Amino acid sequence: MPGGNLPTLPVKRVVRPTPSIPDHEVVRQIGSGAYGEVWLAKSLTGAWRAVKIVWREDFEDERSFNREFEGILQYEPIARNHPGLVHILHVGRHDQDSPFYYYVMELGDDARTGVHITPDEYIPRTLQTDKKFSGNKPLPLDYCLEVGSQLAHALLYLHSKNLTHRDIKPANVIFVNGRPKLADIGLVAHLDQRSFVGTEGFIPPDGPGTRRADVYALAKVLYEISTGKDRMDFPELPDDLPEGTVRKKWQAFNTIICQAAEPRIEECSIDSAEELAEKIDALRGYEVPSRFRLQKKKKRRKLRRALQLLAAAAAGALTAYWGALWLNNSQHPPEEPASDIHPDIHSSAPEEESRTGYVLVTSSPAGASVYDADGNYLDETPYGPIELPSGSPVAYTIKKSGFADKEEAGTVKGGSTLALGGVLKEYHPPTDSQPWKDTEGVTYLPAETRHVAQGPLTAALFNKFLKEDRQKGNFQMKREQTEPGHPEKDVALLTQDGITAYLAWLNKKCEREGLLGKEFSINADPLPQASGSTENHNAYVLNVTRVFQVPITVTTNPPGASVFFNNRLIGRTPIEEYVNQVPYVIEIKLPGHATMRRRGLDPQDLYLSLQLEPDKSVVFGSPWTNSLGIKLVPVGGNALVMTHEVRVKDFQEFLKATGRKAPARPGFPQGEDHPVVNVSRQDARAFARWLTSKERALGLIDQHDSYRLPKDEEWSSWVRLTDEQGASPYEKTLPHENSREAFPWGYSWPPPDKTGNFADQSALIYLPSSRVIVGYNDGQPYTAPVKTFPPNHLGLYDLEGNVMEWVDDSYGGPESLPIRNYGVARGGSYLSFRPKQLTTSIRTPLPENTRDNALGFRLILSSERPAIPTAP
Repeated sequence: MPGGNLPTLPVKRVVRPTPSIPDHEVVRQIGSGAYGEVWLAKSLTGAWRAVKIVWREDFEDERSFNREFEGILQYEPIARNHPGLVHILHVGRHDQDSPFYYYVMELGDDARTGVHITPDEYIPRTLQTDKKFSGNKPLPLDYCLEVGSQLAHALLYLHSKNLTHRDIKPANVIFVNGRPKLADIGLVAHLDQRSFVGTEGFIPPDGPGTRRADVYALAKVLYEISTGKDRMDFPELPDDLPEGTVRKKWQAFNTIICQAAEPRIEECSIDSAEELAEKIDALRGYEVPSRFRLQKKKKRRKLRRALQLLAAAAAGALTAYWGALWLNNSQHPPEEPASDIHPDIHSSAPEEESRTGYVLVTSSPAGASVYDADGNYLDETPYGPIELPSGSPVAYTIKKSGFADKEEAGTVKGGSTLALGGVLKEYHPPTDSQPWKDTEGVTYLPAETRHVAQGPLTAALFNKFLKEDRQKGNFQMKREQTEPGHPEKDVALLTQDGITAYLAWLNKKCEREGLLGKEFSINADPLPQASGSTENHNAYVLNVTRVFQVPITVTTNPPGASVFFNNRLIGRTPIEEYVNQVPYVIEIKLPGHATMRRRGLDPQDLYLSLQLEPDKSVVFGSPWTNSLGIKLVPVGGNALVMTHEVRVKDFQEFLKATGRKAPARPGFPQGEDHPVVNVSRQDARAFARWLTSKERALGLIDQHDSYRLPKDEEWSSWVRLTDEQGASPYEKTLPHENSREAFPWGYSWPPPDKTGNFADQSALIYLPSSRVIVGYNDGQPYTAPVKTFPPNHLGLYDLEGNVMEWVDDSYGGPESLPIRNYGVARGGSYLSFRPKQLTTSIRTPLPENTRDNALGFRLILSSERPAIPTAP
């Protein structure tokens, strides 16, 4: 594209008829500018598109018109190679009467309804509309950082092709499936195209058409959205800056903006998109997926290698999956309890789980945007396979224009592929002139700004909700008879809690079926005049309205409580936040305090100032006593470990609650405070699941908290084994150059008296003298009550003796090792008498269905609580 010193601007435009575009139904004009018109159109497949029309008669000469067309032809091949550039799907030209050229683009989201398009009301979502809808106030910092990062990477890619945008401004950044993209590419040109074009305030003093000029314009865009001010006010700061740690991050971001928007070119320290992207990404602490990063050195060999690795990963995941399935179906460990413990017993236990698995997110149709739980854009479907550690929880939202959002979640399983996604539901929201039906068959008729149900909510529909409701709330209903002999028409008279719960259930169902999106909500109006109405019970008529956001304020004493709005975590108190104007349930949770809940039909102007009451719920990081009276102590991160083994009385409570068969008696007397024995690893895991459910129901632990067996490496850390080498328990038992056998009490043998419960002199009543520790006396011939002997430095009892304890790992080792798939028990027991049996590194491989008189367990309570969003 040859350059010029002066721009050739289009001439004044006239009103024209609707253009004819092959294979598209052109609906209406949605935008216009100096360089063309933008029309809303529907393709043959039913997809909504934007079509840019550029007329020949708007240009003074043929040369200028053709030059702009050539620019589009050069941009089109690269447009779909980066997710931060608006995608050009087709370019065409009409050279007959009234010549024009056109290009078909993906359609931006609606400014109010997101990816869900209503043709008659469509307004493109741009940075400009986001600013307007926020009242031209500073937008949230995390939002600004993500927009800045994604646009800087898009700009970097554009510059790598020797092209410049030349007109970056808020109105020219559109959102597609929630992702910002550089749009209005009519002025995109080669680096040598130095025509003076652009928008005042976004052009540096040294002129447009350079890489530095695009970076300068983008920095001014980021200034506007982060401060709420006009670019002509740069570098003025807003009156109110964020507080606390967010303030420091905001100031760092503002420094980056100032360095890139410095008007004096000799003083500018950020003049490339690469530098801008790197600095913003470093501040975010978030790495852009490698497929969207511009590599400094591109080699076809590296690309081929990357594709080979991806294919190998997928094949490996599928192989592991089918292999695991075959093993599960073909191998059945014996169920009879083992009468003795022998490390060389052969087992047919399931194959050891891999430490990693894969996630694959697909959709039908493909090409939907995938977002993680924090709202970060990841990729378009198909996304993956992505390798993640086994046990990792994942959650994604899948968005595509014309379809309902799909939320998917799961947990990665080692050696297999977690497949998420599926068929997207077509979106059919209420339209202004047409009746609409919900999932229960209720008809809603248009009425001014909303749709209203034809009659009050019936008792039959509320009873259906009660049957399907997973929360099992105690919602009371009264009936009002309307037609004798037709009980299905009886009207439901409900409390506010009852109607709020019903609306939450119905909204969720309609969202899943594509009948509602996040921009619509089903609400209810009370009918106090109903004959059966009382002070607490009313009849309700449902209606569907657009969702608007309203402010709420929540403060607590003490502060720092997590606030959930309709099960979505929105921050920690004190908090001022905008939420959807919908029926709501707010939960306020603080570890160690009772959860508080508030319900309502409309959160507008909601202000809560709450005094939180201490309770017996868990507080990670502090010692805690659970519902069984077992004390747990912190062991790093969000984890607490039982200070002693699970007792006989604890296990009896589990058996009584579940109806499971009691384990065999050990053949010696045991009190209720002795450690339970003769439990397999499956028994221990079942106990952990039961205790988790029990304490969640009691409100003592959160839904993200759970009991489990400890990992082998966790056990090692409790006995100060920090120099073990190898990945599996088997490898860690092998001697290495710096290894030295140690006992929990030190390096001497025999142990000092009453160190722990081992095979001592009191055991001579049933053991030969060759199987006891000479000269050692602890006074306990069999199992001892927990906490009989001194604890270790963490306050943990009996790690060295009393009973061996199950851990969660498989033994491992080479493929030829017959016991590689066995479970693992750690520590010694009341039968241990050899030095080796009482070292801190001792591991006993056992089939996981083993039940023995010297084998028990203790549990860890760990948490996978979600991160709190950073408040703007």
